Amino acid sequence: MKKLLLAVSVLASGSAIAQENIYKDLQPTISGTPLNEVPAQPFAASGVVKRPFFDYFNWQNFIALMWPSKVQSHGIPYKPQDAKVFGKYTKDLQPVWLGWKSAFDLFPQNGDKPIAWEQNNGTAVCRNIKAGDTRPVLITGSKFTSVADELDQAFGGPLPDQTGLFTRYEVRMNKVEYDFVRSNGYYNKSNWPADGITLPAGNGEEVAGVIEVKAAWRDLRKVDKKFHSRFFTLENALVSIPNTCTDKPNSMIVCDCEPTTVGLVGFHIAQKTPDFPQWVWATFEQVDNLGEDASTPKDMQPSYYDPELYKKYPHVLRANPAAHPGSNRVPDATDFNPEPINVVRLSQIPDTPKPAAGEQDYSTTGMNNMYREMLKGTVWEHYQLIGSQWPQLPSISPKTPTDGDFGCEDGTEVQAGGMPFPQCQVANVTMETYHQYDSCMNCHQGAQRAGADFSWLLATRAYIEPTGELKK
Repeated sequence: MKKLLLAVSVLASGSAIAQENIYKDLQPTISGTPLNEVPAQPFAASGVVKRPFFDYFNWQNFIALMWPSKVQSHGIPYKPQDAKVFGKYTKDLQPVWLGWKSAFDLFPQNGDKPIAWEQNNGTAVCRNIKAGDTRPVLITGSKFTSVADELDQAFGGPLPDQTGLFTRYEVRMNKVEYDFVRSNGYYNKSNWPADGITLPAGNGEEVAGVIEVKAAWRDLRKVDKKFHSRFFTLENALVSIPNTCTDKPNSMIVCDCEPTTVGLVGFHIAQKTPDFPQWVWATFEQVDNLGEDASTPKDMQPSYYDPELYKKYPHVLRANPAAHPGSNRVPDATDFNPEPINVVRLSQIPDTPKPAAGEQDYSTTGMNNMYREMLKGTVWEHYQLIGSQWPQLPSISPKTPTDGDFGCEDGTEVQAGGMPFPQCQVANVTMETYHQYDSCMNCHQGAQRAGADFSWLLATRAYIEPTGELKK
C-alpha cells in the first residue's frame, strides 16, 4: 500500500507554490488501468495544496471507467494499455461502468438472492418489453422507492432541461461491492451485522476497493442532432413512463418503458481505498450544462440554462429550495410538459492552488485543461471535473461523525466523519440542483449512520422483512 504522507515541506495555503514542484508526477495518461489508491501527498499540507493529488486520482479513474469494454464482458477493459482504442465505442464496445450491476440487479423482489455477476438480468423492470431485450434500462426503482424516485434527485425534485424533458438517473457498482454484498447476504437487512456493514477497501495496489457510480442522463430527443456528438450517448435506452409505474408497499416498481436517446450530463464516482475509509469522492459534468464553457457552440442552447428564463426567475436557487419552481414536483400523467428549470452554479470549479509564475497550473481548472487537451478527438474532451472531496483525518473511525459544529452557507450542519475537504459545496448541478451547498461526504454520512458504510445504495434498497400487516 502506498504511504499516505510524504515528508515534503510545502505551503499550507492556496497561494502560489514557490517550492520544488511537488506535482511533477501527476502527469495525465490515457490508460484503462484504474488507480486503487491516491498518490502519496506532502506531509502536513493544507487541503488546497493536496487537491491536485485527488483530482489526478479521480481524472485517471474517470478515464478507466469510460474505457471501452466488450458488452458481454461485464466491465473488463478492452486493451487497457492501448490508448488508441479509448473513446471508440461500437455496438459491441461500451464504457466499463455500463457493464457493472445496478441496484435493480442487486435487490430482487422479496429479498431473493441476486443473480451472479456474469449473468444478465434483462429488462424485467419494464413490463412491456420482451425478455432478452439487450437495450440499456435507465431505471433505479427498487423496493421502498416510489414512482417519483424514477425522476427525482436525492432529497429534491425532478430536473427538466431547457427542452422540458426530465433528466434520468442510474446507480451502478463494481464487482467488488456486488460480490461482497451477494456472498454475505447483505441484500437482506436481516443479515447485516449489529454494528453495520464494512465494505472492502482493497489493498491500494492490484486489488480494488468498492466503487459506486451515479449517472445523470439528458433526454436528447428534442436536441438538434448536430450537437449529439458533444455528449456520450446511448441510443434506444429504455426509460420509464412514470404514470404507468406500480407503487405498491413492499414490492418492486415495474413500469412501462419507452426508448429514447440520452446523453451523459453528470457523473459521480465514490471509491473506498485503504488510506481513505470514508471514501474519495468526485463529480464530473458535461461542459454544455450551463453555457459557461468557451467551447459551447454559440448556436447551442445550454442544457439547463437560459438567460431569458433567468430574467423571469432571478432567484431560481437559494437556501430554501421550496421556492424553486418545480423543486417539489412529483411527475404524473398531467406533468409531461414541465416548465424548464433554470439552473445556476453556486460554487465555482476550484482554481487553486495557484501556480508560481511560469509553472504548470495544477488547480482543478488547470487539471481540466490538461486532460481535455489530451482527450481531444474523443467525446470526453467535452467533460470536466467539478470537484473532489476526501477526509483530511481518515484515521478517525468512519463511524465517528463530527458533532455538527461546522455549517454550510445554507445552514446545513457538517456531520461527515474524517474532517472532509472541502467541508461544503461539492455538488453536481444535474444531481444536486437544489442542494448545492451540501457535499458528497456530508450527504453519505447519513448512510453511514444507517450502518451501510456511506452507501445509500445499501441503506435505501436492502430488503427488510415485512412484519404485521405487511406480511398479509
